[in-house]
Amino acid sequence: MQLYHHPCSLNSQKVRLALEEKGVDYTSFHVNPILGKNMDSSFFRMNTSAKLPVFKNGSHIIFDTIETILYVLYLSFTIEICIATTTRIVFMVLGNGFLKRTKGVLYYSDSSFFCKIYVSKTCVPIGHISESDTHPESRYIERIAVVSVGNDSFSNQEVIEWMQKIQQWNPKYFTLLHIPDKHRLYVSKFIRKVVIARMAESPDLASAYHSKLREAYETEEKLKNADLVKRSTESLVQLLDEVERKLNDTTYIVGDEFTMADATFVPVLARLVLLGLEDEYISCRPNIADYWGLVQQRPTYKKVIGKYFNGWRKKKTLIKTWGSLHIRNLLKRY
Repeated sequence: MQLYHHPCSLNSQKVRLALEEKGVDYTSFHVNPILGKNMDSSFFRMNTSAKLPVFKNGSHIIFDTIETILYVLYLSFTIEICIATTTRIVFMVLGNGFLKRTKGVLYYSDSSFFCKIYVSKTCVPIGHISESDTHPESRYIERIAVVSVGNDSFSNQEVIEWMQKIQQWNPKYFTLLHIPDKHRLYVSKFIRKVVIARMAESPDLASAYHSKLREAYETEEKLKNADLVKRSTESLVQLLDEVERKLNDTTYIVGDEFTMADATFVPVLARLVLLGLEDEYISCRPNIADYWGLVQQRPTYKKVIGKYFNGWRKKKTLIKTWGSLHIRNLLKRY
């Protein structure tokens, strides 16, 4: 499994937190969008949107952040049940999901849960099992399924809803708005030159590269739209206020355990801190301020985010990127 990402990418941080929290092994590939590395033909052929992250498992490639996190959960919650009986294996269907049997493997999935079960006999899905059912196999497998699902975020529809709600806020224009114009325009101009250079190198991708070039110009125009910027800020404030109210009753966003909703939300707070907006958006909300202090102590946070943006490491990350950018621009190495 490979993950193409960058430490500065907010969506990349979300997926990496999910991977680290669930202990899924993967190979990491850094793709720096500020240097236009996401425009290199090798990456662009795989994902013409040029957006990060990209998760690849064999021939299976996922671009969408929420889909990637759900897939990570699927990988970490594979259930193996191999119970031989003289007649059959009975599995209780949970929720409104469906069962699919392929080459001895039973796949179960619904909107919030995925698992695969290896069966040794004919599998018969049953929608309802009465309490008077005397088959010990059915009760045993039902109990395994329920315990496996448990109270984890993977089975909790509320977590999925929060993930989607958080993901609805697009940080792109909000972030660009809080970057000094001279730096933003410098990077934007460099990226456009990179796209033009890649277009010449790979004429078969010219149409896709042209779309990215047009998108770059449109982004600059949209930043002049005060209403668009205002809506982005209002959407963020609404999200933060809703989380603040939720944290009145819970330690984390959904309950007292860290879930994938938190993995999706923590990078949003990290972005605000990176932009120097902690006092304006975090410190003024006491519940979120306490929450922010708590999540920063997690080993996964330190590995995925803190490693790059705490103390001198923050300066090292930025200096390295800006140094490479200026040198390439000076030498016209696009």
